[in-house]
Amino acid sequence: MSSKRKWLLPLTLTVATAMVVSGCGGKDSAGGSITAGSASPKADAKPTEINIMSIYYQKEPPAADNAVITELEKRTNTKLKFTWVTPNSFTDKANVTLASGDLPDLMMVTDIGGATYRNMAKQGAFWDLTEMIKGYPNLMKFPEITFLNNKIDGKLYGVPRVRPTEGNAQPLIRADWLEKVNMKMPETPDDLYNVLKAFKASSPDGQKDTIGMSGYVNPNDMGQFGFIESTFTGTNGKFKAVNGKLENVLFLPEMKQSLEWFQKVYKEGLIPQDFALLKHNQAKDLVYAGKAGIFPDKPNQGTLNNKQVKEINPNAKPDFVWMPYMSGPTGKFASKGNGHFGVFVISKKVPEDKVKKLLDFLDYGATDDGYELTNYGIKDVHFTKQDNNYVLTDAAKNDPSFQFLQNIFSKYDKYSNVSTVGLTPEQMARDKKLIDQAAEVSIPNPTDGLISETATKMGSDYDKKIQDMKTKVIMGKASMTDWDKFVNDLKADTNYQKIQEEYNTEYQKRVSAK
Repeated sequence: MSSKRKWLLPLTLTVATAMVVSGCGGKDSAGGSITAGSASPKADAKPTEINIMSIYYQKEPPAADNAVITELEKRTNTKLKFTWVTPNSFTDKANVTLASGDLPDLMMVTDIGGATYRNMAKQGAFWDLTEMIKGYPNLMKFPEITFLNNKIDGKLYGVPRVRPTEGNAQPLIRADWLEKVNMKMPETPDDLYNVLKAFKASSPDGQKDTIGMSGYVNPNDMGQFGFIESTFTGTNGKFKAVNGKLENVLFLPEMKQSLEWFQKVYKEGLIPQDFALLKHNQAKDLVYAGKAGIFPDKPNQGTLNNKQVKEINPNAKPDFVWMPYMSGPTGKFASKGNGHFGVFVISKKVPEDKVKKLLDFLDYGATDDGYELTNYGIKDVHFTKQDNNYVLTDAAKNDPSFQFLQNIFSKYDKYSNVSTVGLTPEQMARDKKLIDQAAEVSIPNPTDGLISETATKMGSDYDKKIQDMKTKVIMGKASMTDWDKFVNDLKADTNYQKIQEEYNTEYQKRVSAK
């Protein structure tokens, strides 16, 4: 692999194809219709007032005169009023708002498995959009799994915030390190082990205490190391579909094999010895410092990793390449995402004519035109066009608030997890091919969108106990005999078994409904 790289300017965003504005298919409703790509809706129509509750990740909410929001109001003939809530308090705020019954026109719900949301949906608090949404062509471009994972008893009670299903946390490997140790991209856990050993032994960036792979675990799961566990079990999540039924992966022999693999790499110092205590940024710092050559993440994080490594070590020539899948005991595996991050619900108190206008509004957000406004802002204010490239202006660079609409509008793009910054067209094409390879073998979590009442009440406690035992086994503080006893105790635990029974009941309903 050549070490010569031709990088795009940092603020140049490359797209693979020209943006094509598609029709929105909006319907005449109480505020007029929206035509995608038009900045001048019906002049004689009164703007539709829309109250929206949404999350925001920036340092502070946008100002009332935010230029992009004002432009959106022009294009959609709306008057928007927002309630912005921080991520740290969003779930609590959402539950309080739901319980009050005083809902905005459009309200984001991120915890779609929460009892408050699900009970209110079943009681008729929100519009049933199952059939109505079919009249909005851009929303209907969302993949089937996106809708499936958001249904309650077969009904859709919110417009999903679509996300790509491919390009999830798999190893990002420094291909330049592979060149130095004369090895190929690993395909199996055994291959990966050998690469980790070679990285540690040769310290390609010349750093003391080099390890092979950095990562961390969460209190209730394997965190960034979860891809290895899934490679062994051949499934995504805690259950595996076998002959039409769900089996708990904890009881599979492959789970024990994955722990034995982790025991080995931990004992040989190929992963951080304090992995159980590391936070995300601390684990990434080992990568940036050139002390680890692998970090499991999405492919679009590779360019950031390259940049950070270069800032610390200007002589380094980092080239992080994403592994689309790994091959384990049961075959090739990649994780398929659930296709969404929450939904926007519409209160049943909203008149039907206005519901159609709200769907028009969200449908516009799923067009190429709406996507452009969401991600790049206003032409000649926040970006200019050079061929098919978006070049951000100084105004955009100094004002992150121009991207606030990303918290509301979403358009399905299979390749959203491929970076559009810092890659040559050839590298972007390479990463898109990797996404295609992952799509051929990716497996969804079979319990996504399903509910176990027992898991809702007790699942978190079980998850923490299980992860605690896994960590002890990996670090040698508990033996495999201890693990076997722990698993047998769970097999005899009535409540724990009830979780599997309840998921199976819901899973059978889903299968029979297809």
